[in-house]
Amino acid sequence: MADVIGQVQICPDVFLLTLRADEIAEAASPGQFCMVEVRSHGDMDPLLRRPLSIHRVVGGGEIEFLYRVVGHGTYLLSQHCPGDRLYVLGPLGHGFQIVPGCPAILVGGGLGSAPLLFLAEELARDMVTVILGAPTKEELLCVEQFTAIGHQVLLATEDGSMGRHGLVTDVLSEVLSHGPDPRSCIFTCGPWPMMRAVYDMAHKRGLSCQVSLEARMACGIGLCLGCAVRRQDGQGYLHVCTEGPVFDAERVSWEPRQ
Repeated sequence: MADVIGQVQICPDVFLLTLRADEIAEAASPGQFCMVEVRSHGDMDPLLRRPLSIHRVVGGGEIEFLYRVVGHGTYLLSQHCPGDRLYVLGPLGHGFQIVPGCPAILVGGGLGSAPLLFLAEELARDMVTVILGAPTKEELLCVEQFTAIGHQVLLATEDGSMGRHGLVTDVLSEVLSHGPDPRSCIFTCGPWPMMRAVYDMAHKRGLSCQVSLEARMACGIGLCLGCAVRRQDGQGYLHVCTEGPVFDAERVSWEPRQ
């Protein structure tokens, strides 16, 4: 059980949930996720928990989740208040692999910035470039938090309301055009087409690229097999809950998702 410490609406449909969960906070690493109960106690609907990436771990055993209300389950989650208690299973999955001494480029699209903040806090301050993008400035998330860490933060909006007028991948292309350190690793999370474009740029330049994938999950522990994505080598599937959610981008088939 985890205690709800806080629930704040960040922007339309996006909420920041803070839970007190000492054991999860102590064991968590960037890129992992939890299966979070969304219903009120005594209710049976919805039965299944929802997978949420760990946004941050805060001192004192608190964990934060940044999520968007997209259906009935996440709507119910957004209604929980301090004093409520939720069943939480985690931390689950495999997170980002940090290579000491290697420069990092973090690329987040929209809510894809959620798992990257925890990672940014673990990385060396002077070796990180953060690139964030969204359709509008109102939808850019975590800009102040990334900036407060001390990282270089570059922005893009599709309507030009903040940062570069264009896509987050336009900014990444410009950064890579200056000849990045060949040891650099790109870490990315966001919409599938965006991550595919990021992978293509990294692959073309021989750079390492790790992607944090999202998938529908019923269990989060590999039993339902509902979170499968095709392997790049054509030899079956990868399961996001147990083998991910973070993968070397070279392992993933980047054909359009069905």
